[in-house]
Amino acid sequence: MSRKDVFMDMIRKIFAVVVLLSLVYCANAVERRIYPCHRLAQAPVIDGKLDDEAWQNIPEATGFYIYGGLEQYAVEKQTYFKAGWADDAIYLAVRAEENAPEKIFARLEDGGDLWLDDSMELFFFPAGAPHYTHLVANSAGKRFNERRMEFADVMNWDAKASVGKTEWFLELRIPFSVLVGIPPKEGDEWPANVARNIFTGPLDERHTSWPFLKKGFHDVPNFGRFIFKGTAGDKVIDEEKEINRAYIQYVHESIRELARYAEEYEQELAGMKKLVSGNDEAEKLLSIWKQVVKLAAQTAPDCRELMPVSRACVNLPQRSDDCVARGMMEILFKE
Repeated sequence: MSRKDVFMDMIRKIFAVVVLLSLVYCANAVERRIYPCHRLAQAPVIDGKLDDEAWQNIPEATGFYIYGGLEQYAVEKQTYFKAGWADDAIYLAVRAEENAPEKIFARLEDGGDLWLDDSMELFFFPAGAPHYTHLVANSAGKRFNERRMEFADVMNWDAKASVGKTEWFLELRIPFSVLVGIPPKEGDEWPANVARNIFTGPLDERHTSWPFLKKGFHDVPNFGRFIFKGTAGDKVIDEEKEINRAYIQYVHESIRELARYAEEYEQELAGMKKLVSGNDEAEKLLSIWKQVVKLAAQTAPDCRELMPVSRACVNLPQRSDDCVARGMMEILFKE
């Protein structure tokens, strides 16, 4: 073999290794979602209000992905959930961000095609079960139960919902008997998916899910995992940070990037506020930019402080530009 052939063979081998490593990296680029499902100290009242004391010491998960969004998180309408269990049932509490509650679709009744409403879809694959169980509940608390293509009685589990000004809420009690498999014990791990259908916009956030999925909501190999644990101790805040670590990091980096433009926008909005008296919008936007700068400077911001600011930052530069432009037009027409 000539020196040239040896060289080319080496190049081909190096290229093959690089391709292999790239494939391995891509396969593991998205974290496997894990949720510690703690035993509840007491069962919550299922009323769709989420104010029950039983939920206070349970970690909250968020960071839902846009389905088909190339590993993109939902920006305008995030979703949050808590889960806990007792001897006979698993319980869930869901908060769904919604800035247009008057547009929510909740038209169908129990047993209907509720995935065509604003709704949550739940998937559990218990140990020993021949297949996963698929449940759907809409924003009016109506229910659908499908064990693959085998329909089951939808009245075996409880779902209650309520709609607020900026969120809608869902609370569920699902007996383990509905889920077919063996009831869990501490340490057991179940594949699970919590997903959401949004019909109030934006269009690119129509379908979102807690795990990153590649083949629709029924993509079992990419489901997250619920790990059943004992009652939560005093480390719930730490657990919550770990559950949402990647999402918090993403949001924090986004806010840091946004903070690069804060000084320019603050100057423009402050100037507009002086020129146009009573400009409440400029005042509101200035307040958001100041929060952006504050959070960007922190090394490890608290998730519960970060999320409301992140929500307020949607289209912040464009909203600021529009506010300044409207102010300028107002000044021109006054003259």
